[in-house]
Amino acid sequence: MGNMNLCIDIGNTSTKAAVFRNGKEVSYFKPFEVSDLVGSKEKYRDLSILSSISGSNPKLEKELKLSEVLTHETSLPIFLDYKTPETLGRDRIAAAVGAHYIDKKSNWIIVDLGTCLTLDVLVDGVFLGGLISPGVQMRFKAMNQFTAGLPLANQNYTTGFPGKSTIESLQVGVCKSVIYEINGYIRQLNEQYSDLKIVDCSSQNILFDKEVKNEIFVRPKLVVEGLSHILDYNADK
Repeated sequence: MGNMNLCIDIGNTSTKAAVFRNGKEVSYFKPFEVSDLVGSKEKYRDLSILSSISGSNPKLEKELKLSEVLTHETSLPIFLDYKTPETLGRDRIAAAVGAHYIDKKSNWIIVDLGTCLTLDVLVDGVFLGGLISPGVQMRFKAMNQFTAGLPLANQNYTTGFPGKSTIESLQVGVCKSVIYEINGYIRQLNEQYSDLKIVDCSSQNILFDKEVKNEIFVRPKLVVEGLSHILDYNADK
């Protein structure tokens, strides 16, 4: 049946998983029941399992007896140029590998807007690091919790500046600022590196500036795709 991989991304707010056969997706689970993955483990023989754990799912970890967990010491098809690789998010590693396999000859900006915003850079197969900042909901909740008078607003990317109410001002301050932040770093990176492509693996839609001329790929399953590539890379060694 060829290489069969079960890849699990345990994040801060959700868990995604997929089964791949010879690099092609066979099944995808989100949201899912733990029984779905246990069933997949029983259904496919010689199934390789690799997990990226940045959040917590104790029930899943117990049921699947997860032993193959991605770490900075896992053999990778890219090089990590990072001062503290032991602290590097496993999802960021897997996403960078996933980007590398979209086009190995290109340099990459990897954007993930979820619980946190991460933006990472991959140049010539080398992971150079990036940034981590609060995600949209985290920013709204922080302003609500750490002030006496600001309400909890919902995200709205259509609210324009200047905001005409406190809610609108919060929405502009969070949603527009996140977009400015992302596009500002893209402009900076375009000045530093050539042949940069962008891959967006966010759980939320990102509105890139019209001035951004980079080719953009939308790959919400990038982390599990990267995990599968890592398994195949180690199986072929």
